[in-house]
Amino acid sequence: MAPVGTIGTQFKTCVMKLRRIGNAESETIETQQRLILPALGEVIEIAAGERTVRARVIQVSDAANAEGDFTVEADELSSGYLWETLIALAKSDDGGLTPKTPAPQKHKSPHSALEPTLRLARQCHALAIQALERPRPDLFAARRYLKLARRAGWLALPYLESEELRRRLVGYKPISEQEWERLWPRLGVNPVKK
Repeated sequence: MAPVGTIGTQFKTCVMKLRRIGNAESETIETQQRLILPALGEVIEIAAGERTVRARVIQVSDAANAEGDFTVEADELSSGYLWETLIALAKSDDGGLTPKTPAPQKHKSPHSALEPTLRLARQCHALAIQALERPRPDLFAARRYLKLARRAGWLALPYLESEELRRRLVGYKPISEQEWERLWPRLGVNPVKK
């Protein structure tokens, strides 16, 4: 087994082998020049034909040649893998339960901090999505942003009229910008009960 981390000061050749979804055998996809070897379990990107796929590293080993090249084997991940993992991490973080407080009562007029609270939730959802869409996805950062967005959502819940917005704010899946525009447009109809 090859050491993980910095290989040295010169680039080394890494033969990238990918096991596609539904295939039991790995196939050599590309050769990369790397200074740093990926760690086991790390999610990396591999160019497979015209598209780039995300894959989890399952093995890093020395090649049997004099140059000291390495072979990196990885399993292709499904397109929804990162979302599913984020949702599972967020649920495990708070036990998958709603807070132990009684159901919030509906107030007649919105609180003065409602708009900033909803803007905070919207921004946290956008940051969580950005963390997942990086070349090297950061699940822990996405989970932190989602946790903060859910807390803001629980604070805004008593003042919201839209049931779908209420459900999505305290859910575990980040809300895309298009969904925000539909559920809570910046200008126009306000989903707040008056």
